[in-house]
Amino acid sequence: MLEALSKFGAADAIDIALVSILFYAGASVLRRTRAALVALGIGLLGIVYLTANWFALGTTSLVLQGLFAATGLAFVVIFQDELRQACEELAAWAIGRHDDHRPKLDSSEVLVGALARLAREKVGALVVLTGLQKLDRHFQGGEVLGGEISAPLLDSLFDPSSDGHDGAVILEDRLVSRFGVQLPLSKNLERLPGTGTRHSAALGLAERTDALCLVVSEERGTISAAANGQLHEIQSEDELTSIVNYFFRQQRRLAAPRPLAQRIFRDRLIEKAAALGLACALWLLLAVTRGA
Repeated sequence: MLEALSKFGAADAIDIALVSILFYAGASVLRRTRAALVALGIGLLGIVYLTANWFALGTTSLVLQGLFAATGLAFVVIFQDELRQACEELAAWAIGRHDDHRPKLDSSEVLVGALARLAREKVGALVVLTGLQKLDRHFQGGEVLGGEISAPLLDSLFDPSSDGHDGAVILEDRLVSRFGVQLPLSKNLERLPGTGTRHSAALGLAERTDALCLVVSEERGTISAAANGQLHEIQSEDELTSIVNYFFRQQRRLAAPRPLAQRIFRDRLIEKAAALGLACALWLLLAVTRGA
């Protein structure tokens, strides 16, 4: 180990810096997706492989090499959305984009007001606010609309006599892109006591994607929010407004670049330190392995 450290040079520093950036970009994506456990499992297999190489466990190394080769293509196919987001995260960091403190949906007051009115009138509704992940593969049925969000439009879509009343409305930026959409249902019954199909659908999509799902209960006249695999009831319009605005602040980037020092030493320092520490540990392990 001391011999490896004594040979540490500028190329090694650059090597560690690049790997740290890749680790941080991956962590940023995992923070917004449901792929964290899968990534953890793959990481543990990688640690086992490096350890097997270190201790010259030939059979274990050979088996794991074959496993990685066989699953490489499947990994790219299954996690193509996550890999795309990682590339976007890396590019955003490189050019200094950062979170916008203005809501992406500048008509959020219209949405909040419409949902509050539907709750008072006990009209059921399910609205999906899209995040960074593509959601098409989770949808069934529905109709393409593409209309700008407005209170009358939402009222008509969730009117009990409407054909799409029981389905979800999908919002992308300021547009109602689709309505009458069927979402995957959650199987986590412990988080759905006393709720109906809409709540199960909202939680089901929130368990699979980074979308924010808002539900109006026609039985109780309440509004609930599902995000990051969690479902909770909202107590006031102010709370609903805060949730919607916070969601869009987390999704949006500003075009104005920030100085490099700000990008490195501000925001999520724990994650950055963890990425750097992991990169250093990996470099040291490989250096010792090569030296041996």
